[in-house]
Amino acid sequence: MTQALANLQFVQPEHRIFWSARTGGYHPLKSKLPRRFFVQYARAHQRPFPWRASDISSFQLLIAELLLVQTKAEDVVRIWRQLITRYPSAECLARARTRSLTTLLRPLGLQNQRTRALKTLSKAIVECFDGGLPRSITDLLSLPHIGLYVACAMACFGFGERVPVVDANVLRVLGRITGIDPGRELRRSPKVWKAAWGILPRNNCALHNYGVLDFAAEVCKAKSPLCQSCALNKVCAYARTREVVRDEDRATRRSSRAISSME
Repeated sequence: MTQALANLQFVQPEHRIFWSARTGGYHPLKSKLPRRFFVQYARAHQRPFPWRASDISSFQLLIAELLLVQTKAEDVVRIWRQLITRYPSAECLARARTRSLTTLLRPLGLQNQRTRALKTLSKAIVECFDGGLPRSITDLLSLPHIGLYVACAMACFGFGERVPVVDANVLRVLGRITGIDPGRELRRSPKVWKAAWGILPRNNCALHNYGVLDFAAEVCKAKSPLCQSCALNKVCAYARTREVVRDEDRATRRSSRAISSME
């Protein structure tokens, strides 16, 4: 794995953190969480997006993952279905007319950039891998416009590899639970990445990763997280902090009322 990483033409800091964090072994967070918590969460609450179906191709999944970057999943569904119907393979998308593709992508915004990225990527897949997608993280990262998140998502959801799928939302969840402050370099936090590797189950990794992603979207939201009803609020550092703040606020209000009644 180290040699494969060294063979990458361009290695970003967050790419290095993926491999270095993997050697961490056991992580104490695993003993704090209910057993297979995120797998069970996915089984009960997994969002039924069409690209999560078992019968889609790896290329169709790749298109979904690329469209989902910085875009709400609900907005992607309709455009993704149109896109894979019209361009079901890398060969088809590489030959797509720029104007037609730009028009199709316009509802998502950034249509010119998306068009260039999809066509450049599709041509690279055809030229470098004969139209098929590579399975390894290093080969996926060698393709244009594929970053670490998309590479891991493809490796896990497309090819069944045991890797964590980590975006800013997942880092937020793990940072809150553990109490780790990743600072400004959110995607490069070694402590949070080690937690992501440490809680990864031996089996059902795709369900686990879907569970973390959906938990981040539905419970541990960026704004107004549902801490009071969250099943992890007893072990979550962030939830405990919020509870302390609420207790202090209540105590302050009671004190203020008591003082007012004495005046």
